[in-house]
Amino acid sequence: MELGYILSLIILGVSLVILIVMGFFAMKKMRPTLKNIEETQKVVEGHMEHFTHEAELIQDKVDHIMTRVDYTKNVSEMKIQRFDEFSKYASSLSESLMYLKEHGGDYSKGVAENTINELKTDGPVLAKTFKLAFKKTVDKQKMRRHTDPSAQVPAVIHHELANIER
Repeated sequence: MELGYILSLIILGVSLVILIVMGFFAMKKMRPTLKNIEETQKVVEGHMEHFTHEAELIQDKVDHIMTRVDYTKNVSEMKIQRFDEFSKYASSLSESLMYLKEHGGDYSKGVAENTINELKTDGPVLAKTFKLAFKKTVDKQKMRRHTDPSAQVPAVIHHELANIER
């Protein structure tokens, strides 16, 4: 073999060994950096999970708040509707009171006249009926006292006499 050929093989072998050794040293130097990259990647993933979880919690709170807003909106619409109905009712009541204020004197005058007329026409008849009923009640009471001898004895004594007779 020729010297040039051998020399080129030696150079090639030495360069391969140097290349492997350099690769080994480069790997040794890069290993902490790769470890740091992996750790940083894990930290970043942890932060992403943490912030994703926080975002979900915040979204849940926002959803809950939106639900409460919808409920409050419905309640306020219902109360506004009731307030409108109450306003209409108050307006109607106000109109009725104004009408009563305007015509109250006429109504009270008419009621007084009707009462006086009824007393004039029905009063004597009612008095006569009451007098007759009172007279008949008194007569019945008198009859009971004369026919029932135990009616003159007080009730307590009468009750004791009835127990003795048994």
